Amino acid sequence: MPASGFTTVKGRILTRQTLYSAEGLCLRYCLKTDSGPLTVDVPDQAQVAFVPQFAVAAVTHRFPTITCRSLSLKDFQQQPMAAVYCHNRKLFRELQRWSREHNIALHEAEIRPHQRYLIERFIALDAEFFGRFADDDATHFIASKARPVTLGDDIKLRVVSLDVECSFTGELYSIGLYGEDEQKQPLRKVIMVGPEQEGEDWIAWVADERQLLVALVAWFAEWQPDVILGWSVVTFDLALLWRRFTFHRILPALGRDGAVLEWLVEDKFRPETLQLPGVVVLDGIDWLKAAFYKFDRYSLEYVSRQLLGEGKQIHDVDNRGQEITRLFQQDKLALARYNLSDCRLVWEIFGKTHLLPFAIARAQLTGLEFGRVGASVAAFNNLYLPHLHRAGYVAPASPLSDGLESPGGYVMDSIPGLYRDILVLDFKSLYPSIIRTFLIDPLGMILGLQQPTSETVEGYRGARFARQQHILPQLVEKLAQAREQAKLNQDAPLSQAIKIIMNSLYGVLGSRGCVFHDARLASSITMRGHWIMQTTKAWIEQQGYQVIYGDTDSTFVWLGEHHGIEDPVAFGHQLAANITQKWREHIKQAFALDSSLELEFDSHYQRFLMPTLRGSSEGSKKRYVGAVRSSDGELELVFKGMEQVRSDWSPLAKRIQYELYHRLFNDCDVTEYLAAQAELLQQGKLDEELVFSKQLRRSLDAYQSNVPHVKAAQMQVDALNDPSYGKKGQRIDYVITVNGPEPQALRRSAIDYSYYLDKQIKPIAEPVLSLLQMSFEQLVLRQMTLI
Repeated sequence: MPASGFTTVKGRILTRQTLYSAEGLCLRYCLKTDSGPLTVDVPDQAQVAFVPQFAVAAVTHRFPTITCRSLSLKDFQQQPMAAVYCHNRKLFRELQRWSREHNIALHEAEIRPHQRYLIERFIALDAEFFGRFADDDATHFIASKARPVTLGDDIKLRVVSLDVECSFTGELYSIGLYGEDEQKQPLRKVIMVGPEQEGEDWIAWVADERQLLVALVAWFAEWQPDVILGWSVVTFDLALLWRRFTFHRILPALGRDGAVLEWLVEDKFRPETLQLPGVVVLDGIDWLKAAFYKFDRYSLEYVSRQLLGEGKQIHDVDNRGQEITRLFQQDKLALARYNLSDCRLVWEIFGKTHLLPFAIARAQLTGLEFGRVGASVAAFNNLYLPHLHRAGYVAPASPLSDGLESPGGYVMDSIPGLYRDILVLDFKSLYPSIIRTFLIDPLGMILGLQQPTSETVEGYRGARFARQQHILPQLVEKLAQAREQAKLNQDAPLSQAIKIIMNSLYGVLGSRGCVFHDARLASSITMRGHWIMQTTKAWIEQQGYQVIYGDTDSTFVWLGEHHGIEDPVAFGHQLAANITQKWREHIKQAFALDSSLELEFDSHYQRFLMPTLRGSSEGSKKRYVGAVRSSDGELELVFKGMEQVRSDWSPLAKRIQYELYHRLFNDCDVTEYLAAQAELLQQGKLDEELVFSKQLRRSLDAYQSNVPHVKAAQMQVDALNDPSYGKKGQRIDYVITVNGPEPQALRRSAIDYSYYLDKQIKPIAEPVLSLLQMSFEQLVLRQMTLI
């Protein structure tokens, strides 16, 4: 260390927060370094916002302790701006309220100090701080400067999966912990309430719930995890722990150096309100959805069986609450194994899906807090604002749009029918490519509207974009280059993170929640997309092939009855390359721009059905089914928008639909199969496939309509006198009877087979039968005469 005592430290920022005191603001960053945990404080900071310079006198007169400083920055209306520096949180809130009352625009007031400090320095996740250690404390650093660094895999995180078991009323039975340290040494631990038993050395026995909480605090202090994984870990496990800590009047000291678990909004147990300094919390459900994994349901039992081929270690999963209490009372060792198994399943799901590397990559790319899901508007601001400031501008105080909204993605009228040899061609990242190609940018539009038309790129609805001064096209280009490099490196989590971020940019510009929202911007993306799709269709049809459908960025090309093409896949690749080249030439000639549009071959459907709308000869949209040839030579079915991929259809309907199209595409009989299934249904031999399973998206009392699964849930609550069956998230299994929907477990009435025949089988059979010029009524009537 230099004689002056000043030095630098590097690390990965796990959590960030602003500390408020009478002395002012201090920014606190909890890092993980290659030598262990480190807390970095940046003192003497302020909350920053911007106001027009003409308002400075009024602001300083009303708030004498607030500092205003004139800058060379302007707003989008070209007004000179001044920075406002406030060292008191309460005073800043008063300023916000006063500015609204006096109609004074306060720009970028929503940016939190600990976030602004990083993004203005282009720091996303990894940082180097310059300063000194506090009073010879090797775990506490006082910083005066910071800059971004790239640490890669140098930082090893200590990760643990956590799961809580409890009674119906919330009393804790046990807490499971599963993971490994930085050296890949395993962790297996369950803290269990009860008298000590022999059998497993990884069980720590405690006398009661209070001692369990004390033991958990001691474990966190000793082991110091950097990341907690779990399943509904924020909304259930940590929320329950906080309640039990509060009940016993014990500080929930689970964070760095004994920092307590807190919630920024009282009784709002959500990831965005969680505050646990030094510890990142990742919920499996939220991060699977963030990475665009899709499941019919997101219970740990269901997802683990889908991904890992195994489920919970418990006999009665559907009634696991009663089973857990029984085990606690009668077989605590079995409960401990179950508790630890749940932790392991979550750990292995994260490993299988690479969710932790995905979360890290997302934070590195966007500057969002490590572990924060969603927040696409915040991610856009993090990427855009530092470049905007260096260009001499501040963000708008509110959206600029006049209320005229942009159209959605292009969806072509389809040509219904049963086809052979359909090629699907997709534009690679169409909207980001449009942004790059046509220089679509918030600042670029403001500047372009001030320039001669001949020197700009024309957009839509009056937009024009500067050819030289823009930000977003370069950001997209860097992201695209980084994604290509990630693909070359076979870094799937990074590639997926970049793809999601790139595709979110249009959504952000089209959102009223974003201050950069302007319908001219969003329309210049979507309407340009319409033009590109329509022009692509025309070019393909000029070559003698028919486009039967198009959707946003996909074009469906029919090669024709007698196309004579020996290798449709090779032809599809060549056709896509030819159209891509044609776009390069056209955009260069018409706009004097370089095209980033790239059309790619996606798939070859050997058989394909584009159905009609029900009761109409008009072709459907966003609904089709096709068959592709797999590597083993079998036909694999792909459903889009059909009942097969929707949760409100019975297992029977899904199975029959799949078999119908499998038979149709393999030129096998479908009518005899349908008739046989209708007969089996009415004989009661398919009852197990008639159970609907739907989740309550809100509590029962919040529903306005009495839809079937809500009715069934209410019946279950009333019959069992148990309100838990009506809580948000509860899964309801029910059947339709002659007396309406009834819970499967409590069914008293006969099943209404006519409902399943008319409302479940008929809708999925009609698109196939119409091709055979037969109606469902004819088929069923013929079958009934044979019974």
